Amino acid sequence: MTDEFAAVADRIELNGVFAQMLGVWYPKDYIVAAIDPAHGEAAVADLLAAGFGANAIHLHDSAHVLQNAATIYDQRSPLQRAGAASTGAITDEGLLSQEYLDDATAGASLIAVHASEPPLAEEAHRILAAHGARRMRFYGDRSIIALS
Repeated sequence: MTDEFAAVADRIELNGVFAQMLGVWYPKDYIVAAIDPAHGEAAVADLLAAGFGANAIHLHDSAHVLQNAATIYDQRSPLQRAGAASTGAITDEGLLSQEYLDDATAGASLIAVHASEPPLAEEAHRILAAHGARRMRFYGDRSIIALS
C-alpha cells in the first residue's frame, strides 16, 4: 500500500454519525451516550433483538473514540482547526461533544443509535438506560434533547 493510499484510507469522512454542524460533530437523528465498556456489548445485543439494524448501532471503545478525534484534528488545516476550536468552545454542540471526549478519556465507551422516529428513540432510550448509559442525548434537526 502506498503512503498516499494509506493517508486517504485513514481519513474520516465527516458524514453519517460523524456529521458536522458549524464545524462541530453533530450526529443528526442519533441518540448518543457514554456507557461502561462492560455493558456496551449487552446493550448492542438488546438493541439488535429489539429490531435495530446492525448499521444503526455504533459502539466504540475509548481508544477508538480518542483515535478518531485525533485523526479528525490531524486532517484539518490550521484554519479549519482554529474555526472548529472557536466554534466548539462557544456552541452547545461543541461543549457536549467535549463532554463525550472527556468520558472517553476516563475510559467510557460511546454508543450512538440511529433513531429518526420518536418510537425508535423511545425504545433505544429505554434499552440504553437499562444498561446504565449516561449523558444520553437525541440530536434532532434543530435541537439536542437531553434524555433522563
